[in-house]
Amino acid sequence: MTTDESPCLNEYYEQLFPLTATFESVRDALESEQALTPEQRVTAQRLLFVSLHPIKDAQRILPESEADIQYTRDPDPWEDYEDALTHIERRIEQLLQYTDQQYSESYPSSNSPKAKFETAFKGIMALRENLPVVSSESSITVDVPMYRSDIDVEAVDGRGHGDGRWLEYQLQRALTRWGYRADTRQTLFGLEVDVVATRNSKQQEPTDWIVGQCKDWASGSVTPATLFRLCTIAFACRAMPVLCHTTELTSRTEELARQFEVRVLELSDLERGELPAPHVAKPTTELQEWGPQYRARDDRGTFPLMFRGEPGKQFSYVPGFTPVGSDVDYNPIEDNSGEDTHPADGH
Repeated sequence: MTTDESPCLNEYYEQLFPLTATFESVRDALESEQALTPEQRVTAQRLLFVSLHPIKDAQRILPESEADIQYTRDPDPWEDYEDALTHIERRIEQLLQYTDQQYSESYPSSNSPKAKFETAFKGIMALRENLPVVSSESSITVDVPMYRSDIDVEAVDGRGHGDGRWLEYQLQRALTRWGYRADTRQTLFGLEVDVVATRNSKQQEPTDWIVGQCKDWASGSVTPATLFRLCTIAFACRAMPVLCHTTELTSRTEELARQFEVRVLELSDLERGELPAPHVAKPTTELQEWGPQYRARDDRGTFPLMFRGEPGKQFSYVPGFTPVGSDVDYNPIEDNSGEDTHPADGH
């Protein structure tokens, strides 16, 4: 029960809304930060994600306020990363003070708002230790046990060298939210598939079936070999390929992903409202250049001459669909000429 001295729910949300906005503004800035190496940038983005996730969990488990909350959703204004992290730490500190006065016994200790805010603070402390452009010491003092390197990204359950369960779980959750039934760690002819999914309400599109591969790496780059394996499995499953990663792609891998119409997802893409489309076009480097825009389908060419015109020889990861236009549209094949038709035939 709330006492006269206890904070009301609105005071929680007064901190939570700008806090999450500041997290996201820092994450957006890091995407184009040139002062960091690719490995440092990826590590910082992962630690931000690890820190923001419990904040959003806490917001979900706190009771909804009955008042019409008018608090700002804008991030705290910050000049550099040190300033931004200090804003974040101060708001988490305030939230932790609130939880000491209220809701301290309403939840299991491991799933309480206080535990969520402590986890978020641990993540920010780990970010300080891994981000060279900020001080490793915070000006905010919060009594959080083992908040130093114990929260390193490798310590998160399901992460670490050779363990990709965490990212597979995040992709599975996102696909479920996008209207799919998804499973992890399935097998195709002796090959392990990270994530497979089928849309609950079929839309008669190739994306009704998904095969996903996850690369939760702190360093290194995704090479064409990874993409070829994914595309081979997707073709065998008559499904569309999805690559979910936390690292860099080589330039050749990125080019092949465009040509093969692979949906390449980063952590921020998993927060979208629907499955993102593949990147099939790229911006020109020239100013005021109005020529034809790069299109993946135009660049990859066609089948060998000997195969053209034969039944079932359309470029598609789901046989029975034929590509239409220059983007990522497909139409089901609707004739009876002996081609490898699909269950969507006739729809």
